[in-house]
Amino acid sequence: MSSYQFLHPGDALPNAVIAASKTRKIAFLVGSPLSMQESADAPQVPGVSAMVTLIREHIPAESQATFDAERPHHKANEYQWAMHFLQGRGDKAASENVVREAVLRARLDRQKDGAATDDQLDQDYRGWALPPATEHLGQLLVEQADKFGPVLTTNFDPLISASIKVAGGDFHRTLVVNDSPFGHTTPSSNSTHIIHLHGYWHKSPTLHTGPQLTRNRDQVAAELVQILQNHTLVVVGYGGWDDIFTKTLSAIDSDRHKDVDILWAFYNEEDDAVLEARYRNLFNKVPNLRGNTGLRCYRGINCHKFFPELRKQFGASIASQSPPPSTVRQPPHPSIPIASTSRAPGPATSPPSSAAKPPEPVASASDHTASPSVPKTDGTGSPPKSGSRRILPFAAAALIAGGVAAVWPSPSKGVSNDVFVVQTPRNLRPVQPPPPTATAPVPVPASTLRSVRQQHQVVAASDAERGARVSQLPRGRYAFVPMSTVPTYSANTPIYGPIQEGIELHRALSDGSLYLVGYADAPTITALGYPNPAPIVITPTPSNRRAQVASIPVSRMATAEVRMDKGVRVLVLNLN
Repeated sequence: MSSYQFLHPGDALPNAVIAASKTRKIAFLVGSPLSMQESADAPQVPGVSAMVTLIREHIPAESQATFDAERPHHKANEYQWAMHFLQGRGDKAASENVVREAVLRARLDRQKDGAATDDQLDQDYRGWALPPATEHLGQLLVEQADKFGPVLTTNFDPLISASIKVAGGDFHRTLVVNDSPFGHTTPSSNSTHIIHLHGYWHKSPTLHTGPQLTRNRDQVAAELVQILQNHTLVVVGYGGWDDIFTKTLSAIDSDRHKDVDILWAFYNEEDDAVLEARYRNLFNKVPNLRGNTGLRCYRGINCHKFFPELRKQFGASIASQSPPPSTVRQPPHPSIPIASTSRAPGPATSPPSSAAKPPEPVASASDHTASPSVPKTDGTGSPPKSGSRRILPFAAAALIAGGVAAVWPSPSKGVSNDVFVVQTPRNLRPVQPPPPTATAPVPVPASTLRSVRQQHQVVAASDAERGARVSQLPRGRYAFVPMSTVPTYSANTPIYGPIQEGIELHRALSDGSLYLVGYADAPTITALGYPNPAPIVITPTPSNRRAQVASIPVSRMATAEVRMDKGVRVLVLNLN
């Protein structure tokens, strides 16, 4: 047990979150306290002790005496032990039945629900009792969508989803019960990604026991590492189960993963030594993170007070940063194409009725695969006419010069934000093609996806011939690899049919060479024609900014990482 001070006071946590949000997005990991109310008699999902009592009610009567006799010996992990006891003596669906009953205790009016199906209840967002922490978390995610998300949770209930819908936002949900990538499921930047690490109460298995929670899931672990590297993670109401998350943390290398930044909130208001002893099992698993600033711990955090306070302070910090209105008349801005966004309507309220009837479900982005947003423009943006015609030749000359500068950035002016807007890693330099010289190669012309496929002589691999990993992809075929798996690319990387955030992988018919195919901007396409180009940035789908097809030989790929560019995940490749 250490004698040094490592805990920070609870009132410092909102300041740390606000400071971190200035350079990267904030992800959350939350646990069962966010599903519990401050009042014990309010509708809520039961806590650990009440859950164990509920589990006992589902155990066959002849085994309850044995359960009662053994329970005192398993106080350290009585929930997992109780579920294991039930699974050995009840039917196959026993644990799912317990979870369903526990979640439905968070309904506001069970009598009013009547004969509603679980599907209808799941989507009746206003029918759930939202604890203060969850309500304010949902509002924060909607109000500051560019700063917060995704949300990882070990909870089985829909309360976080409901809080987002009630706040006027939208969400999409991933249930992580098998070993499969989940980073490619994002339908839009306006939809909060909720990742249920232990399953979900409806139409999903749920994970409870040690063997279920700690089994090897390499693809899930890889996704968690990507979240840790690209976000500051705030942990609230989670004590560090023996599960896939803590298993991933224990494998984090503080030298190789320098960008990991975890702010961990502990409920207990205790001295450092006492709290360290209470959570010894957790701290023993993360010695690499504790040795630097990768893990910062905070004491005395009540989640139902923290999230309202964070939302209040974050709103105040945004207001204080807003510049005063300018009295200088600015020139009109040119028309810039922007991606259209849509927001699902909030749940409709129905008039009271004495007869019980199923609640009206509200559509959500989580119920279907979202299509890419349709670009739209905001007008012509034409500048006003001048009162003097004599300045027109000079204005035209300035516009022409500006246009040339946009195509060929001047080395004396540094890096143009129009060339590379991803936050540049410390060890990378932005994509910037050299200016043209007499010996410079001709820029590579833009290609269409169809022409690249024709060039490689590939067609889509059928399910029967595709195989499960890269090494099994036949010549003359293409498949997709999740963007999140490219940083750990190997012959065993899994391949799929069309998926969201999937990078096309071509195996050329002529020589079997492999190519990653994605979308890039014009400077990146030009840079590919030069030896040893700066880091290359591609995306799985086209956008206004990145609309040209880039074909990159896998043999040239030295390293890769997934990063965020204004809320959009991009793949940054270093080529040799």
